[in-house]
Amino acid sequence: MRSGKPHPALADFRLCKEFGWTIQQLDAQPAKKVHEFLLILGEMDRQAQEELDKAKPQTNTFRGRTL
Repeated sequence: MRSGKPHPALADFRLCKEFGWTIQQLDAQPAKKVHEFLLILGEMDRQAQEELDKAKPQTNTFRGRTL
């Protein structure tokens, strides 16, 4: 199902969920601001994934032993 860019409705859904907007309120936002918010959310997702990736190797050890 994933091929390239995600469906635009996913971005709309995420923005409405994150900011508590209705679709009408989202439509009323300036395009530049929506783009900036999407960039910020993408960066936050990247940072969260980076933290998960860093923590992953630590979860496979116990008292210095690999599980």
